[in-house]
Amino acid sequence: MNKKSIKVLDILMPFIALGLVLIIWAITAKAINSQIIFPSLSSTFKALFNLLSQKEFYLSIGNSLSRVLLSFIISFAFALTFAILSSLLKNVGQVVSILTSIMRTIPTMSIILLALIWLSTLNAPMLVAILVIFPLQFEGILSAINNVDKRLLEMANIYNVPLKKQIAKLYLPETAPGIFSTIKSTISLNVKLIIAAEVMAQTRDSMGLQMQQASMYLEMHVLFAWTIVAVLLGLILEGIVIGIQKLVVRSGR
Repeated sequence: MNKKSIKVLDILMPFIALGLVLIIWAITAKAINSQIIFPSLSSTFKALFNLLSQKEFYLSIGNSLSRVLLSFIISFAFALTFAILSSLLKNVGQVVSILTSIMRTIPTMSIILLALIWLSTLNAPMLVAILVIFPLQFEGILSAINNVDKRLLEMANIYNVPLKKQIAKLYLPETAPGIFSTIKSTISLNVKLIIAAEVMAQTRDSMGLQMQQASMYLEMHVLFAWTIVAVLLGLILEGIVIGIQKLVVRSGR
């Protein structure tokens, strides 16, 4: 198989996967034959297009997206800071590693319930997301920093390369793939966490509340429509991260 065929196949694979999902969906809906349990494709996409005409749809997406981005930025800033400190100071690394291990073992539902007690329904979802994705981001960034080629670092020190130049020409290119991989894996997870917390908190004007209300009124076609929106939101954010990564790699060459 030549390179051209491989490239065409890479382009077609997402569409093939989407086609399989739609086929399985259609077959399952036909077999169950109950809109309350498993809605059909037509009813779901009709509900989706109906949502597109509603002001509340865009308000809910905007509010949820703002929580996703704000909580992600806060978590990433802390993770990056502590990862750098941990790579420089062994004691700090040991303490933070223990804390992240504890945070990973705490059930997400416990975090949600505690957040609802401590904060308002508007801010609780962000705390949940931060506490869950921080350990993942910290470990991913720290691993990327620790995997920098030690021989290159020794060479830079031998030739007295300024720290600023080491960061720009050595650390950033070497750590970028690992850091961007961490960002890509946690940004979509953050979408799911925020929406799940919004459902529990019944956060007003949010995607989570819209899903909760659709479930409560047994409007499965609306619930599926909102699920499609959530999936698309996660994929779009991942796509933006991939695009930024390509720009960074290109500019670093």
